[in-house]
Amino acid sequence: MPVLTPDLLFAHADSPKFHATTKAHGLYSTFEFVLRLSPRVHSAIAGLTPGITTGVSFEQLQAMSTYVHETVHWWQHIGSTYGFILGLNYPVQTHCVVGNLKKLVVKAGFKKSVLQHSALLNALGPKGVDTPAGISNIIVNNHFDLEVFRAYTLGPRWVEPIVQQPLFEAVGHALNMTYGQTLYVLGTTVDPTFSAVPNPDQWQEGFRKLRADKAPGYHYEQSVELWEIGAEEIFEGQARFIQIQYLFQASGKAAQWKDFADLGMLDGVYVRAFQSFLNGTESEWPDRIDDPLVGLFLLICDMAINPGSGFPFPVQPFFESFITDVNPGSRFMMLCRIVSLKHPDLKRAIKEYTREEYEAVTTILSKAMVDRPPLESAQLFSQWFAPTGPLSSLRRQYDTYQFQPMNYVIGHLFAHFLAFQEAKFAHPEFFCWAGMWMAGDQVSQIQADLFEKHGAIFVDKEEDDGVFPRLRRDHAESVVHSTYQKFYDNTVGYDLVGQWIRQPGPFKYDLSWLSANATRADMERYMREGFQSAFGLDPADAEILPSSS
Repeated sequence: MPVLTPDLLFAHADSPKFHATTKAHGLYSTFEFVLRLSPRVHSAIAGLTPGITTGVSFEQLQAMSTYVHETVHWWQHIGSTYGFILGLNYPVQTHCVVGNLKKLVVKAGFKKSVLQHSALLNALGPKGVDTPAGISNIIVNNHFDLEVFRAYTLGPRWVEPIVQQPLFEAVGHALNMTYGQTLYVLGTTVDPTFSAVPNPDQWQEGFRKLRADKAPGYHYEQSVELWEIGAEEIFEGQARFIQIQYLFQASGKAAQWKDFADLGMLDGVYVRAFQSFLNGTESEWPDRIDDPLVGLFLLICDMAINPGSGFPFPVQPFFESFITDVNPGSRFMMLCRIVSLKHPDLKRAIKEYTREEYEAVTTILSKAMVDRPPLESAQLFSQWFAPTGPLSSLRRQYDTYQFQPMNYVIGHLFAHFLAFQEAKFAHPEFFCWAGMWMAGDQVSQIQADLFEKHGAIFVDKEEDDGVFPRLRRDHAESVVHSTYQKFYDNTVGYDLVGQWIRQPGPFKYDLSWLSANATRADMERYMREGFQSAFGLDPADAEILPSSS
């Protein structure tokens, strides 16, 4: 057995918003849309073809496994229905309040923070929908509802701080608002007639009735139902076990569980989902890394983060179960119990890690859960994105890599999501069990091409912790760089809007995560110019409200 090297293998798992690469050997930043690797990992994998093991040192393969791990995190955000909505959470928080922010400035002036301004307005004046107080309430509440979605679905350790806040209303309300606002923004961006994207207006009566009936999860006086794990544990467990299977294959199947346990690769957040899976399915830890049980675990991770309710399929008639239908933690635990109670035979069903096995097992589990199989979702998304489909114009933008300026970040990410779903429909086995298909006897050019095409769109460099576009062999370098520039021109505005709404004190201009070499003056000028372009306002002109502390 070749020697495993710890400082090539560990990624960073602490927060959905990550920072400096030097703190870990790899990480994917959810809200900065960038995959980062340590200088040592960058150096080790330089020039490697993903998945090709012949003539490659085991040290390089270990470094590649970290790259695979972080690429799985990118796939989770750009290639799953839950992850995509989570990844859009930050942009949508801005898009869903822009109109009201402009209206509030006209009616009551440019003041920071909106949260403080709202408290003053509510204390002093009328609170009708079109009054300054009413407009400020809509801004603050809409912004907060998306934050609740983030915390509740990520898992237990994120929930308590958010539900203790006075703005918290109910989990069901926050999930409904998040899906509704996200779909409105997607529709406005690429499908204004909602010919493909579900129209959330059609669901509001169903959710209104749940609120009126004080259904579980839809009233502020009710306790919040918690599950033992959430998306955080599922994301990290899925990425870590794919990484381990990759190293198992790359080592000629010599690597064993003990090798990884001794390094601490099976500790903490990386193993919690698998332990919950074993408990839920009433199973013992398997002897082999390629055991069918590990394949089933990874498949259940895949299903847990790919709900179909609300996106791409309608919610109705299942309004009452919407909270558990779209929450990765509840989905994961229910799928495990289904295996235990109804289909224990599935524990041995995945032997070859094939498309046929993926389709058969997901179909059985989805039927038992009264849900749509993930391949049905992938097929529908593929139809939307087809050259003659309802989103064919977005397909043409993706093919040329030149996107329309309206809601640029949203359209850009949606195109990548749809392209991923198209690839997943054709090769679900690769994306579910990438570790088994990227090294060893099963590797082929097909897998290398899929990995290259659907890799993270933005990365750092060995010698520079800034953000750079990952060059794509199917597009000219100048086109890729232009796309990168427009993407981050839009992205930096989200930070300032978040500050405007929630943070007291003056605006802060920190883009050190985007450019390691920019001066403070450069960062301030760049961010102020972007804000002025969007709102016609200079952040320096905001009236800073005094802090109550």
